Amino acid sequence: MFEVWDEHGHATGLTLQALKVRISNDYQGELMVRYSNKLGLPTTLFLTIHQGVAYQRFKAGSPRLDWEWLASAGNGHSPRNFMSEQFPDFQLALDN
Repeated sequence: MFEVWDEHGHATGLTLQALKVRISNDYQGELMVRYSNKLGLPTTLFLTIHQGVAYQRFKAGSPRLDWEWLASAGNGHSPRNFMSEQFPDFQLALDN
């Protein structure tokens, strides 16, 4: 599952297909994508979208996003759920 932040707001629980649709719907600009990697750690991608193509913002040369790699990089859990389940005291400290 993916979480997305952009100038239009925040979306959670997106599948890879829903993320592709969000980007391909004439979206232009920057967005942040979060997911849990295979180790279960929250991971963040910063993307620039131009003419429906996602480019990795802070990677040398800003290459296109490799969708096959992204499909295999996650563990299927939302990063926020992972953190609150694994570190409940830490989450409580953030809430206060």
